[in-house]
Amino acid sequence: MPPASQTDRTGPLVFVVIPTYNRWHEARETLSCLFSSDYPNFKIVLVEDGCSDETAAACQAEFPAVVILHGDGNLWWSGSINKGVDYALAHDAEAVIWLNDDNRVEKETLSLMVESFQRQGDRSVTCARTKSTATGADEWIGNPPRWHRDFESWKAPDLSALDVPIEHPPGGRGVLIPIGCFREIGLVDQKTFPQFWGDHDFHYRAMEAGYRYHLATAARIWNVPNKQRAEARDLFSAKGARWFLFNRRSAMNMPTVRRLLKRHLPKREFRRTFYPMLWRHLVWLSYGWLRQKPFLRMPLRKIKRSISGGKASPSSDGSPARSPKGGGGNS
Repeated sequence: MPPASQTDRTGPLVFVVIPTYNRWHEARETLSCLFSSDYPNFKIVLVEDGCSDETAAACQAEFPAVVILHGDGNLWWSGSINKGVDYALAHDAEAVIWLNDDNRVEKETLSLMVESFQRQGDRSVTCARTKSTATGADEWIGNPPRWHRDFESWKAPDLSALDVPIEHPPGGRGVLIPIGCFREIGLVDQKTFPQFWGDHDFHYRAMEAGYRYHLATAARIWNVPNKQRAEARDLFSAKGARWFLFNRRSAMNMPTVRRLLKRHLPKREFRRTFYPMLWRHLVWLSYGWLRQKPFLRMPLRKIKRSISGGKASPSSDGSPARSPKGGGGNS
């Protein structure tokens, strides 16, 4: 028998779309949290992109109310999200929530997001407050991407208010989007942004179409930090640097970042943002490689002092390095 949350028709019908790939141990916890929600009218769509573990069979056995959609391994994040949204569009959804398979919702999270959305109206997008399961600290409360010109000067909003207007895109974790937004601006651009930054591109397009974004401060999503990929453990080698700068699995692959910034920034802002970012990454990777050469260690101290005051490395989470004079835009 389906749980009450899948059958009660109180409130707008919300589809929660969750992409997953070979992480049933994470997806199972996410689904368990969702089925403890107090919101009475939602459906869950799990999009497994050709998983080789037991994801599909185990989910069907333990959570029969979950709609399972299948990919062949080529959907990636953007294609998986689009497949789930297409399903929601065809089944009378009134709103869609994007969620990752390693996000945990609290009992009240969905209700609080829907209430915030209803207060703000149909041309609004509701974002949950994202916190880390490792530290308990806020990971995202409206802050801009690291490459944005406002990153250094940005100040956290007053989180005592129920709904806080935000100017910067939230990514793909815990975002409630009205179904009319997809009908108006389309889906995620999976061809241009198959894995990373497709969420930012979508949000920038929605903002440009007049959708207002706000943070539902009481609605919390808990994010499980990703384990470091094997490819990212040796960045200071030719192979590691190539992976970091060009591989689709790297959040900072430069062709994808370039496409995002070029699409959403004026030409001058694009040049002021992208090329200094690329230069900083090249310097950081080169410096890391040189540091592994013992005979160069002493001269490198002088080099480090002469280059950007030591600010040439990207953040540890793989997001773009800080840009003192970066540009704005839009996931």
